[in-house]
Amino acid sequence: MEIRPLDASDPDALAAWHAAHHEAHRFGLEHASPWMLEEMRAAFLSNRLGHRDLPFGGYVDGRVVVTGLLQLPLLDNLTQAHLDVATPPAERRRGHGAAMLAHLTGLAVEAGRSTLLSEASWTYEAAADGSGTANADFLTGQGFTLSLVDVKRLLPLPVDGDLLDRLAAGAGDHLDGYTVRSWSGPVPDDVIDGFGRLVGQLITEAPMGEDQDFEAEVFDAARIRNDEKVMAEAGRTKYTTIATASDGEVVAYSEFGVPRYEPGRAYQWGTLVLPEHRGHRLGLTTKVENLRRVQEAEPDRTALYTWNAEVNRHMIAVNEALGFRPVGRLGEFVKQL
Repeated sequence: MEIRPLDASDPDALAAWHAAHHEAHRFGLEHASPWMLEEMRAAFLSNRLGHRDLPFGGYVDGRVVVTGLLQLPLLDNLTQAHLDVATPPAERRRGHGAAMLAHLTGLAVEAGRSTLLSEASWTYEAAADGSGTANADFLTGQGFTLSLVDVKRLLPLPVDGDLLDRLAAGAGDHLDGYTVRSWSGPVPDDVIDGFGRLVGQLITEAPMGEDQDFEAEVFDAARIRNDEKVMAEAGRTKYTTIATASDGEVVAYSEFGVPRYEPGRAYQWGTLVLPEHRGHRLGLTTKVENLRRVQEAEPDRTALYTWNAEVNRHMIAVNEALGFRPVGRLGEFVKQL
């Protein structure tokens, strides 16, 4: 097998690479959510400020037998590297995945990274820790340890408007002193700095697993605008609802992503309330308002997906109140070099 960088500007090369990656990530998973071809093209051909994407392919007789992707943060968490290795089912058990993982690991070391992070998905019916599943067993067999388990949940759309009204009314009594504001697309200039500070804390405020040690991410205006450009090129529309305190500080947010190239689907992205402002049902309020807006603007969407750490009981309770049900698991794996 020959491993070489992917030339994402070559349409045929990218299509072959994506086909192998897509097949590997969908195999055995009814509710898989792999990136679409157009989304990966936008990501790979852009000049990202927050991280660098380095895609590689493993080739035998000209065909792609394994894909690899190394992501290197550029503004924060500079000891970390994110690795993804995907082998189509027909090409497994031939050492291709292990060889690609070793290649990416070597590049991470050259870049000065000492913590490797990776993810694996499995069905909800499988063992909770993923043992016995091909994706999880591959990583543990390569020296990774399971750090945290997230549950993937599905909410059929549309949600009944009466339910949303009841949830909003129940939260409304707790909103004195807070203002709720929504938009789609780019972040308004007047809140971009405060919004970026809040979003940057999601990685540290969300539950962490064992051996995970994150610092707050840098989401300044330049990075946010850069990410928005790539998102538009990828065909993703972002819907955002925030809550501001009486002094104007952005203290809570919830985001949905609606992909042009995945008909029918929408994704719940980040939701966060600053610790000192919790207890006012701001998480529920922003999620409900955002959902209401998406249902009005995107009536063709029939499924909303989200992920929550199994230990995040509060957010799980919010999602269950909305009607989400579990359909899969995602394991966060770590390896210290």
